[in-house]
Amino acid sequence: MKPLPISEADQINAILDDSVYDLVCEYVENPSQYNLKKYLTIDRRKLVEVLAQNPGKTEAYFRKHASTAVSHDVEQIWKDGLEYLVASMDHGKRRSIRRFASLPEAVAEHILVTYGMY
Repeated sequence: MKPLPISEADQINAILDDSVYDLVCEYVENPSQYNLKKYLTIDRRKLVEVLAQNPGKTEAYFRKHASTAVSHDVEQIWKDGLEYLVASMDHGKRRSIRRFASLPEAVAEHILVTYGMY
């Protein structure tokens, strides 16, 4: 096992590649896949900065998660005109819609809420 903490770069790469559980397994034996947030230490400012510097990965994350058809107990992300929106889905209804002017800000919000990193 590798010693904690996990580097911010590794955290971001794992989040964008949907491999957070696999990454945490390199540091923790049999972690709960429902409580990975305690191993993620990246903050919003750093996350937005890295996402802005990596538009290809940011766009790929957006495309993947914007096309998700699941509509219950998930965070949804989409584009409406010039804005990007993130909302919590509850039985097919969008709740707590947050609006963002930039894709990196919206993707950061989606990540932070998805992983419970508030």
